[in-house]
Amino acid sequence: MSVPVGLIVRVAAVAVVAAALGFGGVLDPTHAALLGCLGLAAVTVSAGAAEEWTTDWPERPFESRAGGRSAVSDLGWQVFGRDRLVRGRIVDRVRGLAAARLALLGVDASDAAQWPEVERLLGARVANGLASARPPTARTLQTWLDAIDRLGNERTTP
Repeated sequence: MSVPVGLIVRVAAVAVVAAALGFGGVLDPTHAALLGCLGLAAVTVSAGAAEEWTTDWPERPFESRAGGRSAVSDLGWQVFGRDRLVRGRIVDRVRGLAAARLALLGVDASDAAQWPEVERLLGARVANGLASARPPTARTLQTWLDAIDRLGNERTTP
């Protein structure tokens, strides 16, 4: 890496001017040093030395993996609407998941006669929330998913 001669001359000139101002009594030493630093920065940028001294780093290929940060961010944007409530499409999928898990236990969620069993298995608040047309908040959705997840443990208990 070689430094251009013109840059060395400009840097030396800025240093001489800053020193002359400081030692000549025009500026106090602190301000003269700061002026010199500012001048060095201006000379370096104007000379384009930053471009000349760049290092060529090897390029690393970008691989987008499933479940990576962008996938999680995209999922978050798909789940919640601008009103910060869960979108209807997601609520429908959670309702379908609950119905499928209940069906594994022999309970038909769409049968009104089996509604007490649905409430017993999921909890009255979760069951009523799943049956409601109101979109849930993120915390309510988590409560629903936790209740549905617990349904898997119901198979092992008599």
